[in-house]
Amino acid sequence: MATNQDIQVTKLFAEFVSKADVSLLTPTVISHVKEYLLDYLGVTVAAAHSWESTEQILKAVVALGARTGASTVVLKGNDFLPQYAGLMNAALGHTMDFDDTYTPGSLHAGRLPAATVEDAFGLALSKAAGSMQYLENGSWNKRLHPGFAVHDAFVAVSLAEAGVLGAARPFEGSYGLLHAYTPRTEHDLPSLVADLGSRWDFIETALKPYPACRMTHGLIEVGGRLGQETKGREVEKLTVSLSSPNHIVVGSRIPNKLHPANIVDAQFSAYFQLAHAWLHGSDTGIEFSKRLDDEAIHKLSDKIECIKDDSVKGFGSKLKVQYSDGETKEVDILFPLGEPEHPFSRDQVEAKYFSLVTPVLGEGKAKDIKNLVENFESHSVSKLLQLVS
Repeated sequence: MATNQDIQVTKLFAEFVSKADVSLLTPTVISHVKEYLLDYLGVTVAAAHSWESTEQILKAVVALGARTGASTVVLKGNDFLPQYAGLMNAALGHTMDFDDTYTPGSLHAGRLPAATVEDAFGLALSKAAGSMQYLENGSWNKRLHPGFAVHDAFVAVSLAEAGVLGAARPFEGSYGLLHAYTPRTEHDLPSLVADLGSRWDFIETALKPYPACRMTHGLIEVGGRLGQETKGREVEKLTVSLSSPNHIVVGSRIPNKLHPANIVDAQFSAYFQLAHAWLHGSDTGIEFSKRLDDEAIHKLSDKIECIKDDSVKGFGSKLKVQYSDGETKEVDILFPLGEPEHPFSRDQVEAKYFSLVTPVLGEGKAKDIKNLVENFESHSVSKLLQLVS
């Protein structure tokens, strides 16, 4: 009698990757893909044009001989080796922390034979680790994580195509991804492959309205609204309630969160993000990066207390406002903007895209890219790459 342990997850995934084609995609799935692609292009163009770590990362990969190929990096040219183009494009897409996010996972192809895909999966397992130690000093590791993943995917595939043997059963094996990196057991294996090809979990991916850690987004939205509605009223205290895991990441009362001195620390500070939104509104894009030394923000941050509250779930939060005149207001923020329960509209997606791309490429080219994405079925990837290279 077959058991859950007998489910060949890796083999099923590899066969699916090898054989899947566009006929599996519903109109809803295709529409989501286009939104995600447009959003990705917006944040990547902006980061490639001007962000504090972009030129240093580019300099490093060029020093490794990256510019000896024929692959495209957004705004940087079409002469890169594929693994380095993958590293750069993925890192640029994540650089501003303005890219999409997947709440259930807290995360963020070409056709190959199934056996080759299995070997590539097995080889990639040895690279399946990241770290949140970047929170210690606001380091740029954060921006490189997806870049490392894409780079290593190219390397794993190249090795597999050359006949290098990869670990068997890297997802479900005794030392595989499931057991090494998750609290799951073999009882969860059926859910990994259930409805493969018809259930598309990625459409639950949320698009970010703000370039900061997702855990701060509810505070940015509500804080921005309340701050503008009550402009001029003196605030006595702001109390933020977060789940215990989120409190560790954005709510600890330590110097680099209370008064962050660099962009990454500011993006991971409930204090700074709430104070900035309260004083300047929530629709300010990347302007926060210019206000790290703002005394008014520092003063308001000192009035903020972040507490742990196990009744808060996911990326939700609570905000209690105590005004100096004695009035108190409380808001329970169940879902940040962009989640399926609190969706980011198509108009908002396009507004975000144009706000990032138009200053860099001009209105005409920004519209050309958008129109191509909207009619992607009638165009080639090479045409899109020409527009953004």
